[in-house]
Amino acid sequence: MAARGSAGGAATAAGMDFQHRVSAWVAVRILAESDASALWGLPAGTTLESLRCETEQPVDDLLVATSLRGFIFGQVKHSTDLSEAQDSDLAAAVSQFVRQFLSNLESRRTHPWERPLDRQLDRLVLITGPTASMPVRGHLRAVLDRLRQQVSGQRLEDAGGNNEERKALRILIDHVVRAWERAVRIAPSEIELRQLLPLIHVQVLDVDAGGADERQARDTLSTAVLRAPRQGEAAWRLLISSCARFATERSGADRDALQRILLDTGLELSAPRSYREDIERLKAYSRTTADALANLSRVSVGAAVVKIIRASTAELLQAAEAGSILVVGEPGAGKSAALYEVVDNLVERDRDVVLLAADRLSAQSLAGLQGELGLARPVADVLANWPGSRPAFLVVDALDAARADPAARALRDLLRKVLEAGSRWRVVASIRKFDLRYSPQLRQLFSGEGSTNFRDVEFPDVRHVNVPRLSDDELAQIAPQSPALQGLVERAPHTLRELLRVPFNLRLLAELLSAGVSADELTPIKTQLELLDRYWLHRVIGGDAPSEGDAREAVLRRVCEGMVETRMLRIDRSRVAETHASQALHDLLSRQILIESPDRYVLGFSHHVLFDYSVARLLLRGTTRTFVERLAYDPELALVIRPSLLLHFQHLWTVDRSRAAFWNLVLEVMRAEGIPEVGKLIGPSVAADLVSELSDVEPLCTALESPDTMVQETGEKALRHLVGALLAAPPEWRLTGAGAGPWCELLERVAGHLRR
Repeated sequence: MAARGSAGGAATAAGMDFQHRVSAWVAVRILAESDASALWGLPAGTTLESLRCETEQPVDDLLVATSLRGFIFGQVKHSTDLSEAQDSDLAAAVSQFVRQFLSNLESRRTHPWERPLDRQLDRLVLITGPTASMPVRGHLRAVLDRLRQQVSGQRLEDAGGNNEERKALRILIDHVVRAWERAVRIAPSEIELRQLLPLIHVQVLDVDAGGADERQARDTLSTAVLRAPRQGEAAWRLLISSCARFATERSGADRDALQRILLDTGLELSAPRSYREDIERLKAYSRTTADALANLSRVSVGAAVVKIIRASTAELLQAAEAGSILVVGEPGAGKSAALYEVVDNLVERDRDVVLLAADRLSAQSLAGLQGELGLARPVADVLANWPGSRPAFLVVDALDAARADPAARALRDLLRKVLEAGSRWRVVASIRKFDLRYSPQLRQLFSGEGSTNFRDVEFPDVRHVNVPRLSDDELAQIAPQSPALQGLVERAPHTLRELLRVPFNLRLLAELLSAGVSADELTPIKTQLELLDRYWLHRVIGGDAPSEGDAREAVLRRVCEGMVETRMLRIDRSRVAETHASQALHDLLSRQILIESPDRYVLGFSHHVLFDYSVARLLLRGTTRTFVERLAYDPELALVIRPSLLLHFQHLWTVDRSRAAFWNLVLEVMRAEGIPEVGKLIGPSVAADLVSELSDVEPLCTALESPDTMVQETGEKALRHLVGALLAAPPEWRLTGAGAGPWCELLERVAGHLRR
């Protein structure tokens, strides 16, 4: 008795080990997404998606879900004979098949597999080892295959091609009939037999140690699942032990869970087959985008290249490793350069990175973004199925460059999906402070504490890094790299030196030096607007015949009109590349005012600030009436081109020392119907920044003191916006004390009017 018990125990242990190995073999196919057309006659392209072990179903050993929402009910027998005995392994397996078939005819639908079995989608599979008898491995398999090929009018017994196959079919049907009668007390009809029998398959798997199918599973792991082929054996053992645990727990796993099991033990995975092409497309797109941003990370002065290592970038990299984060900073502060440096560092360390640039995307929905990137699946799904054990990074440059609401919404939706998924993907995105200020969704998505050393006090509850102006130590890095640029830095008066602390301004000045403009011509510059005017004069207008400058401005005007119209910072080359304009376009590209896509058919500005200035100069300068009509006709425009509006008001401030043109436009905007309040705030906010003496607001005071009631009301509205801008200003703006501006004088001047 003891000997028989010991042998029985050994047989049971061998059977359980075989069952776990079969489940592991299925797990390998799930991980590799192997084409399942060769398995059980499933349609070509069908993949296995998940498995459950020791289920509550009548066929309880294995339940596998497929990509067609079909189900494989597997009964595992290490060795099976074609026995007629009612207590044989074959009889037990057939009985389970019958009970599963009948059970699924019932109306309950608690689980997706609890429905009538579908011959096109579902299978009942007897899985056995190579020691099974030839009648099972050969004759029974063959007769079942032939039975599935029968046409109308053929008898069941015609499926047997020889005596052995007919005997196998008879034994199978006898077992079916007995099991059916035990279950429902009547024998099955021929119609019912024809519904059940085609569902039954026999699968022989040699998955014991050293077996052919075990070797094939390990090879599949090495070639299709793992990055390091040498880890195939370790992964196979891990899957066997995991499937043993599934059996004990009566649980299972889908592809994601199986990947996590491997990743959690330090195994590095290749991308799943169905996502591999999409992942490679995202990698290629990211490389192209990084190449486009590379120039923003360095400053060229003639043949010299200046690269400044920034402390804020190092902190950003460290913060990104800890979690998702926003990058903020004033226009031109170097946000894009910081993102490029972060991406370059991560790629150098073999980290998974996707880099998107909002100004290079036109999609207005997630589906559109998928199509624009050339992906077969949604971006968020591709990221979710991109395996890896370390944090990965979705980097989005210039969220504010998505000037149209639908385009901005598409990117925000992508960020939300990635952040809410709670996966290994970190989001690192740059945005201007103004756009973050008016985006409660982004502030909520990135809620948390900001950087320790580089934070903007305006966003205490937003996880962010503020890219500041260049410090003295960072400016000092210029000296050994470019004596010419260092000479300008050393000679620069205080106002110009402060401009040089903005990397964009530093780049413009370096380009002017490279173009032959002397340092003496540059040192008088005091504002960014003056710098842009000087840059425009040399790089767009000057250098050759006046007509050539006109031609270049004409091309840029068409570019700006097209971008404003479409709400995208990119435009098809065909809209501007007419024959008569080809030389002008070539000049603008060679002078790095415009840039082109790798295939040359899409154009954009080399920097967003150049777009802002071009719009201000080419579209907004003109009569007050034209300016007001443009904003009133298109109310959304005030948000879309807000930086350009700021530049235009700054221009009016500088060209007329009486400030009459400036305040005249402010008052006209106040009076205009159709212009949203955000547009009416822009002029007063510029005044709050630039007013230095009472005479700067004399035209406003004149309006407040006008006998015309309508003029007074307009002036009062402008004054309220001016006060609001002062109250909303950063803390460093002082409203009292030395250098605080003429605000007390203004209050005294208008106090009598306000009392009235």
